[in-house]
Amino acid sequence: MKPTVKVGSLLLAVLMLFSVFASGCTLNKEWSYKTKDEELAIGVYLTAMRLAYAEAQSYASKLDDYDASSKDWLDLEITDDDGNTAVARDWIKDTAKKRCLEFLAINAQMKELGATYDEATLKQANDQAESYWYQSFKKELYSKGVSMESFKKFGGEYEVKKSALFEFFYFKGGSKEVKVDEITKYFEENYIYYSYLPVSLYEATTDEAGEAKNALSDEKVKEITNTIEGYAKQVNAAADANAANDLSASLVNQYLTANGLEQSAVQSNTALQKKASISITSAYSSSEVKEATEALKELGEGKAAAVKVGEGSSAKIYYVFRHSTKAAKENYLKDDSHHNEIITAMKTKEYEDYLADVIEDIGYEKSEYVGKYNPEMFFKKPENTANNIVTA
Repeated sequence: MKPTVKVGSLLLAVLMLFSVFASGCTLNKEWSYKTKDEELAIGVYLTAMRLAYAEAQSYASKLDDYDASSKDWLDLEITDDDGNTAVARDWIKDTAKKRCLEFLAINAQMKELGATYDEATLKQANDQAESYWYQSFKKELYSKGVSMESFKKFGGEYEVKKSALFEFFYFKGGSKEVKVDEITKYFEENYIYYSYLPVSLYEATTDEAGEAKNALSDEKVKEITNTIEGYAKQVNAAADANAANDLSASLVNQYLTANGLEQSAVQSNTALQKKASISITSAYSSSEVKEATEALKELGEGKAAAVKVGEGSSAKIYYVFRHSTKAAKENYLKDDSHHNEIITAMKTKEYEDYLADVIEDIGYEKSEYVGKYNPEMFFKKPENTANNIVTA
Protein backbone atom coordinates (compact mmCIF):
# COMPACT_ATOMS: atom_id res chain seq x y z
CA MET A 1 0.00 0.00 0.00
CA LYS A 2 1.81 3.07 -1.22
CA PRO A 3 1.25 6.34 0.62
CA THR A 4 -0.17 9.35 -1.08
CA VAL A 5 2.66 11.78 -0.36
CA LYS A 6 1.39 15.33 -0.24
CA VAL A 7 4.43 17.02 -1.65
CA GLY A 8 5.24 20.13 0.33
CA SER A 9 1.97 19.81 2.29
CA LEU A 10 3.35 21.53 5.40
CA LEU A 11 4.86 24.29 3.32
CA LEU A 12 1.79 24.65 1.12
CA ALA A 13 -0.46 25.04 4.15
CA VAL A 14 1.88 27.62 5.62
CA LEU A 15 2.21 29.43 2.29
CA MET A 16 -1.57 29.89 2.33
CA LEU A 17 -1.27 31.34 5.82
CA PHE A 18 1.65 33.46 4.69
CA SER A 19 -0.47 35.01 1.96
CA VAL A 20 -2.87 36.12 4.69
CA PHE A 21 -0.31 37.12 7.30
CA ALA A 22 2.39 38.57 4.96
CA SER A 23 5.30 40.34 6.65
CA GLY A 24 8.47 41.65 5.28
CA CYS A 25 24.00 40.62 4.67
CA THR A 26 25.86 37.89 4.60
CA LEU A 27 24.24 34.52 5.27
CA ASN A 28 24.75 33.13 8.76
CA LYS A 29 27.26 30.30 8.93
CA GLU A 30 26.32 29.14 12.43
CA TRP A 31 24.73 25.77 13.10
CA SER A 32 21.64 25.26 15.24
CA TYR A 33 21.38 21.59 16.26
CA LYS A 34 23.77 18.75 15.52
CA THR A 35 24.60 15.12 16.20
CA LYS A 36 27.97 13.43 15.76
CA ASP A 37 27.08 12.79 12.10
CA GLU A 38 25.14 15.84 10.97
CA GLU A 39 24.53 19.48 11.76
CA LEU A 40 21.73 21.81 10.71
CA ALA A 41 22.51 25.39 9.74
CA ILE A 42 20.92 28.15 11.78
CA GLY A 43 18.93 28.99 8.64
CA VAL A 44 17.22 25.60 8.86
CA TYR A 45 16.12 26.41 12.42
CA LEU A 46 14.92 29.87 11.35
CA THR A 47 12.89 28.30 8.53
CA ALA A 48 11.30 25.89 10.98
CA MET A 49 10.53 28.80 13.30
CA ARG A 50 9.04 30.89 10.48
CA LEU A 51 6.74 28.08 9.40
CA ALA A 52 5.71 27.44 13.01
CA TYR A 53 5.08 31.19 13.41
CA ALA A 54 2.53 31.13 10.58
CA GLU A 55 0.82 28.07 12.03
CA ALA A 56 0.64 29.60 15.51
CA GLN A 57 -0.76 32.82 14.07
CA SER A 58 -3.54 30.88 12.37
CA TYR A 59 -4.50 29.33 15.72
CA ALA A 60 -4.30 32.69 17.48
CA SER A 61 -6.45 34.37 14.83
CA LYS A 62 -9.39 32.25 15.98
CA LEU A 63 -9.27 33.80 19.45
CA ASP A 64 -11.61 36.65 20.29
CA ASP A 65 -8.79 38.87 21.60
CA TYR A 66 -6.44 38.35 18.63
CA ASP A 67 -5.15 41.57 17.08
CA ALA A 68 -3.12 41.23 13.87
CA SER A 69 -1.72 44.74 14.28
CA SER A 70 0.07 43.88 17.53
CA LYS A 71 2.72 41.30 18.33
CA ASP A 72 0.95 40.81 21.66
CA TRP A 73 -0.81 37.82 20.07
CA LEU A 74 2.43 35.94 20.75
CA ASP A 75 1.49 36.00 24.44
CA LEU A 76 -1.94 34.44 23.85
CA GLU A 77 -2.58 30.83 24.75
CA ILE A 78 -3.30 28.80 21.62
CA THR A 79 -4.52 25.27 20.99
CA ASP A 80 -3.19 23.38 17.99
CA ASP A 81 -4.92 20.75 15.84
CA ASP A 82 -3.77 17.98 18.18
CA GLY A 83 -5.28 19.67 21.22
CA ASN A 84 -1.95 20.85 22.65
CA THR A 85 -2.23 24.18 24.48
CA ALA A 86 0.63 26.63 25.03
CA VAL A 87 1.55 30.30 24.88
CA ALA A 88 2.05 31.08 21.18
CA ARG A 89 5.71 32.16 21.42
CA ASP A 90 6.58 29.01 23.37
CA TRP A 91 4.66 26.80 20.95
CA ILE A 92 6.60 28.31 18.04
CA LYS A 93 10.01 27.72 19.59
CA ASP A 94 9.12 24.24 20.83
CA THR A 95 7.74 23.25 17.43
CA ALA A 96 10.81 24.56 15.58
CA LYS A 97 13.11 22.63 17.93
CA LYS A 98 10.99 19.46 17.66
CA ARG A 99 11.08 19.49 13.87
CA CYS A 100 14.84 20.10 13.71
CA LEU A 101 15.52 17.20 16.07
CA GLU A 102 13.07 14.98 14.18
CA PHE A 103 14.93 15.78 10.99
CA LEU A 104 18.22 14.66 12.53
CA ALA A 105 16.60 11.50 13.94
CA ILE A 106 14.96 10.65 10.61
CA ASN A 107 18.23 10.97 8.69
CA ALA A 108 20.03 8.84 11.24
CA GLN A 109 17.38 6.10 11.19
CA MET A 110 17.06 5.99 7.42
CA LYS A 111 20.81 5.47 7.19
CA GLU A 112 20.88 2.82 9.92
CA LEU A 113 17.85 0.86 8.69
CA GLY A 114 18.44 1.24 4.97
CA ALA A 115 15.11 2.95 4.45
CA THR A 116 14.79 4.84 1.18
CA TYR A 117 12.66 7.58 -0.30
CA ASP A 118 11.51 8.26 -3.83
CA GLU A 119 13.99 10.52 -5.61
CA ALA A 120 11.36 11.85 -8.02
CA THR A 121 9.10 12.80 -5.10
CA LEU A 122 11.97 14.61 -3.39
CA LYS A 123 12.84 16.48 -6.57
CA GLN A 124 9.23 17.53 -7.00
CA ALA A 125 9.08 18.72 -3.39
CA ASN A 126 12.34 20.64 -3.70
CA ASP A 127 11.28 22.24 -6.98
CA GLN A 128 8.03 23.33 -5.37
CA ALA A 129 9.87 24.69 -2.34
CA GLU A 130 12.23 26.63 -4.60
CA SER A 131 9.25 28.16 -6.37
CA TYR A 132 7.72 29.19 -3.02
CA TRP A 133 11.06 30.65 -1.98
CA TYR A 134 11.16 33.04 -4.91
CA GLN A 135 7.42 33.78 -4.82
CA SER A 136 6.96 34.57 -1.15
CA PHE A 137 9.82 33.91 1.24
CA LYS A 138 13.15 35.11 -0.15
CA LYS A 139 12.59 38.82 0.51
CA GLU A 140 11.85 38.19 4.17
CA LEU A 141 14.14 35.30 5.06
CA TYR A 142 17.28 36.00 3.04
CA SER A 143 17.82 39.23 4.96
CA LYS A 144 17.67 37.21 8.18
CA GLY A 145 20.45 34.90 7.04
CA VAL A 146 18.42 32.07 5.54
CA SER A 147 19.61 30.53 2.27
CA MET A 148 17.36 28.82 -0.22
CA GLU A 149 19.07 25.51 0.57
CA SER A 150 18.21 25.87 4.26
CA PHE A 151 14.65 26.80 3.33
CA LYS A 152 14.31 23.69 1.14
CA LYS A 153 15.21 21.44 4.08
CA PHE A 154 11.73 22.00 5.52
CA GLY A 155 10.01 22.90 2.29
CA GLY A 156 10.86 19.55 0.75
CA GLU A 157 13.31 17.13 2.31
CA TYR A 158 11.84 16.97 5.84
CA GLU A 159 8.34 16.02 4.74
CA VAL A 160 9.41 13.51 2.10
CA LYS A 161 11.80 11.69 4.42
CA LYS A 162 9.42 11.76 7.37
CA SER A 163 6.70 10.20 5.22
CA ALA A 164 9.11 7.63 3.76
CA LEU A 165 10.31 6.42 7.16
CA PHE A 166 6.73 6.29 8.45
CA GLU A 167 5.80 4.13 5.46
CA PHE A 168 8.85 1.94 6.07
CA PHE A 169 7.48 1.11 9.52
CA TYR A 170 3.69 1.12 9.28
CA PHE A 171 2.44 0.67 5.72
CA LYS A 172 2.01 -2.63 3.87
CA GLY A 173 5.14 -4.76 4.17
CA GLY A 174 6.62 -2.55 6.89
CA SER A 175 8.29 -3.85 10.02
CA LYS A 176 5.34 -2.58 12.10
CA GLU A 177 2.68 -3.02 9.42
CA VAL A 178 -0.82 -2.01 10.50
CA LYS A 179 -3.25 -4.75 9.44
CA VAL A 180 -6.63 -4.17 7.81
CA ASP A 181 -8.57 -5.42 10.83
CA GLU A 182 -6.71 -2.90 13.02
CA ILE A 183 -7.58 -0.12 10.56
CA THR A 184 -11.24 -1.16 10.56
CA LYS A 185 -11.41 -1.31 14.35
CA TYR A 186 -9.79 2.11 14.72
CA PHE A 187 -12.20 3.59 12.18
CA GLU A 188 -15.24 2.22 13.98
CA GLU A 189 -14.05 3.50 17.35
CA ASN A 190 -12.65 6.91 16.41
CA TYR A 191 -14.32 8.22 13.26
CA ILE A 192 -17.75 9.77 12.84
CA TYR A 193 -19.98 10.24 9.81
CA TYR A 194 -22.09 13.38 9.94
CA SER A 195 -23.98 15.89 7.85
CA TYR A 196 -25.31 19.38 8.40
CA LEU A 197 -27.56 21.91 6.73
CA PRO A 198 -26.71 25.60 7.25
CA VAL A 199 -29.75 27.87 7.17
CA SER A 200 -29.34 31.64 7.05
CA LEU A 201 -31.36 33.78 9.43
CA TYR A 202 -30.57 36.91 7.44
CA GLU A 203 -31.54 38.04 3.98
CA ALA A 204 -29.90 41.27 2.89
CA THR A 205 -31.97 44.19 1.71
CA THR A 206 -31.97 47.97 2.16
CA ASP A 207 -34.51 50.32 3.65
CA GLU A 208 -35.74 53.58 2.13
CA ALA A 209 -32.69 55.38 3.46
CA GLY A 210 -30.37 52.89 1.76
CA GLU A 211 -29.31 51.24 5.03
CA ALA A 212 -28.69 47.50 5.08
CA LYS A 213 -31.32 45.52 6.92
CA ASN A 214 -32.68 42.00 7.30
CA ALA A 215 -35.47 41.27 4.85
CA LEU A 216 -36.59 38.48 7.19
CA SER A 217 -38.96 39.64 9.89
CA ASP A 218 -38.44 38.64 13.52
CA GLU A 219 -41.43 36.33 13.09
CA LYS A 220 -39.82 34.65 10.06
CA VAL A 221 -36.51 34.19 11.88
CA LYS A 222 -38.39 32.63 14.79
CA GLU A 223 -40.30 30.37 12.40
CA ILE A 224 -37.10 29.10 10.76
CA THR A 225 -35.45 28.60 14.13
CA ASN A 226 -38.43 26.67 15.48
CA THR A 227 -38.49 24.49 12.36
CA ILE A 228 -34.83 23.46 12.62
CA GLU A 229 -34.98 23.00 16.37
CA GLY A 230 -38.15 20.96 15.85
CA TYR A 231 -36.36 18.69 13.41
CA ALA A 232 -33.68 17.95 15.99
CA LYS A 233 -36.28 17.19 18.67
CA GLN A 234 -38.21 14.84 16.37
CA VAL A 235 -35.09 12.96 15.33
CA ASN A 236 -33.83 12.64 18.90
CA ALA A 237 -37.18 11.08 19.89
CA ALA A 238 -36.87 8.33 17.26
CA ALA A 239 -36.99 4.73 18.42
CA ASP A 240 -33.46 3.85 17.28
CA ALA A 241 -30.54 5.04 15.12
CA ASN A 242 -31.97 3.56 11.92
CA ALA A 243 -35.33 5.25 12.45
CA ALA A 244 -33.53 8.49 13.28
CA ASN A 245 -31.49 8.28 10.09
CA ASP A 246 -34.59 7.78 7.94
CA LEU A 247 -36.50 10.55 9.70
CA SER A 248 -33.58 12.98 9.45
CA ALA A 249 -33.22 12.37 5.71
CA SER A 250 -36.96 12.84 5.23
CA LEU A 251 -37.10 16.10 7.20
CA VAL A 252 -34.05 17.57 5.43
CA ASN A 253 -35.44 16.67 2.00
CA GLN A 254 -38.74 18.21 3.04
CA TYR A 255 -36.94 21.45 3.95
CA LEU A 256 -34.90 21.48 0.72
CA THR A 257 -38.00 20.97 -1.43
CA ALA A 258 -40.05 23.58 0.43
CA ASN A 259 -37.28 26.16 0.01
CA GLY A 260 -36.15 25.34 -3.53
CA LEU A 261 -32.71 24.16 -2.42
CA GLU A 262 -30.46 21.55 -4.04
CA GLN A 263 -29.18 18.49 -2.22
CA SER A 264 -25.71 20.06 -2.39
CA ALA A 265 -26.85 22.48 0.34
CA VAL A 266 -26.31 19.59 2.76
CA GLN A 267 -22.67 19.08 3.74
CA SER A 268 -21.45 15.58 4.66
CA ASN A 269 -18.13 14.44 6.05
CA THR A 270 -16.35 11.48 7.63
CA ALA A 271 -13.58 12.43 10.03
CA LEU A 272 -11.78 11.66 13.25
CA GLN A 273 -14.23 12.56 15.99
CA LYS A 274 -11.69 14.76 17.79
CA LYS A 275 -11.05 16.70 14.58
CA ALA A 276 -14.59 16.82 13.23
CA SER A 277 -15.80 20.34 12.47
CA ILE A 278 -18.48 22.40 10.82
CA SER A 279 -17.36 24.85 8.16
CA ILE A 280 -17.89 28.12 9.99
CA THR A 281 -15.90 31.18 8.93
CA SER A 282 -14.09 33.60 11.22
CA ALA A 283 -17.02 36.00 10.89
CA TYR A 284 -18.05 34.23 14.08
CA SER A 285 -16.36 34.47 17.45
CA SER A 286 -14.09 31.69 18.65
CA SER A 287 -16.60 30.84 21.36
CA GLU A 288 -19.35 30.34 18.76
CA VAL A 289 -17.10 28.19 16.58
CA LYS A 290 -16.14 26.15 19.64
CA GLU A 291 -19.78 25.77 20.67
CA ALA A 292 -20.79 24.49 17.24
CA THR A 293 -17.84 22.10 17.03
CA GLU A 294 -18.43 20.71 20.51
CA ALA A 295 -22.14 20.22 19.74
CA LEU A 296 -21.10 18.04 16.80
CA LYS A 297 -18.48 16.05 18.71
CA GLU A 298 -20.87 15.31 21.56
CA LEU A 299 -23.61 13.87 19.35
CA GLY A 300 -24.28 10.17 19.66
CA GLU A 301 -25.08 8.08 16.60
CA GLY A 302 -28.57 8.79 15.31
CA LYS A 303 -28.76 12.08 17.17
CA ALA A 304 -29.28 15.64 15.92
CA ALA A 305 -28.68 19.17 17.14
CA ALA A 306 -29.71 22.69 16.13
CA VAL A 307 -26.86 25.15 16.58
CA LYS A 308 -27.31 28.92 16.23
CA VAL A 309 -24.29 31.11 15.53
CA GLY A 310 -23.71 34.76 14.71
CA GLU A 311 -25.83 37.86 14.78
CA GLY A 312 -27.08 40.26 12.14
CA SER A 313 -25.85 39.42 8.65
CA SER A 314 -23.85 36.42 9.92
CA ALA A 315 -26.76 34.80 11.79
CA LYS A 316 -27.31 31.15 10.91
CA ILE A 317 -28.77 28.01 12.38
CA TYR A 318 -27.23 24.64 11.59
CA TYR A 319 -29.15 21.39 11.56
CA VAL A 320 -26.51 18.75 12.43
CA PHE A 321 -27.00 14.98 12.31
CA ARG A 322 -24.62 12.15 13.16
CA HIS A 323 -25.11 9.01 11.09
CA SER A 324 -24.00 5.49 11.98
CA THR A 325 -20.25 5.14 11.48
CA LYS A 326 -20.77 1.58 10.25
CA ALA A 327 -22.94 2.97 7.46
CA ALA A 328 -19.91 4.85 6.13
CA LYS A 329 -17.36 2.11 6.75
CA GLU A 330 -17.68 0.07 3.56
CA ASN A 331 -17.43 2.99 1.14
CA TYR A 332 -14.81 4.86 3.14
CA LEU A 333 -12.46 1.90 3.52
CA LYS A 334 -12.62 1.01 -0.18
CA ASP A 335 -10.14 3.81 -0.81
CA ASP A 336 -6.50 2.94 -0.05
CA SER A 337 -5.70 6.58 0.57
CA HIS A 338 -8.18 6.49 3.45
CA HIS A 339 -6.32 3.49 4.85
CA ASN A 340 -3.14 5.57 4.79
CA GLU A 341 -4.94 8.48 6.44
CA ILE A 342 -6.23 6.21 9.23
CA ILE A 343 -2.80 4.64 9.79
CA THR A 344 -1.37 8.15 10.07
CA ALA A 345 -3.99 9.05 12.66
CA MET A 346 -3.29 5.82 14.55
CA LYS A 347 0.47 5.93 14.59
CA THR A 348 1.70 9.54 14.34
CA LYS A 349 2.03 10.00 18.11
CA GLU A 350 3.85 6.67 18.46
CA TYR A 351 6.12 7.57 15.54
CA GLU A 352 7.02 11.00 16.91
CA ASP A 353 7.70 9.52 20.36
CA TYR A 354 9.98 7.02 18.66
CA LEU A 355 11.90 9.80 16.89
CA ALA A 356 12.27 11.65 20.19
CA ASP A 357 13.77 8.51 21.74
CA VAL A 358 16.12 8.12 18.79
CA ILE A 359 17.53 11.62 19.15
CA GLU A 360 18.00 11.15 22.89
CA ASP A 361 19.86 7.90 22.28
CA ILE A 362 22.07 9.46 19.62
CA GLY A 363 22.63 12.62 21.60
CA TYR A 364 22.56 16.14 20.19
CA GLU A 365 24.00 19.57 20.81
CA LYS A 366 22.18 22.88 20.72
CA SER A 367 24.02 25.97 19.54
CA GLU A 368 24.07 29.10 21.68
CA TYR A 369 22.83 30.98 18.61
CA VAL A 370 19.42 29.28 18.81
CA GLY A 371 18.55 31.26 21.93
CA LYS A 372 19.29 34.56 20.21
CA TYR A 373 16.31 34.27 17.88
CA ASN A 374 12.71 34.84 18.95
CA PRO A 375 9.36 34.79 17.14
CA GLU A 376 9.06 38.59 17.32
CA MET A 377 11.62 38.80 14.52
CA PHE A 378 8.92 37.73 12.05
CA PHE A 379 6.30 40.22 13.13
CA LYS A 380 5.36 43.06 10.83
CA LYS A 381 2.28 45.17 11.30
CA PRO A 382 -0.08 44.49 8.37
CA GLU A 383 -0.97 47.39 6.16
CA ASN A 384 -4.66 46.51 6.17
CA THR A 385 -5.85 44.39 9.10
CA ALA A 386 -9.32 44.21 7.56
CA ASN A 387 -7.90 41.74 5.06
CA ASN A 388 -6.45 39.48 7.72
CA ILE A 389 -9.31 37.01 7.88
CA VAL A 390 -8.79 33.28 8.18
CA THR A 391 -11.32 30.53 7.68
CA ALA A 392 -11.84 28.49 10.80
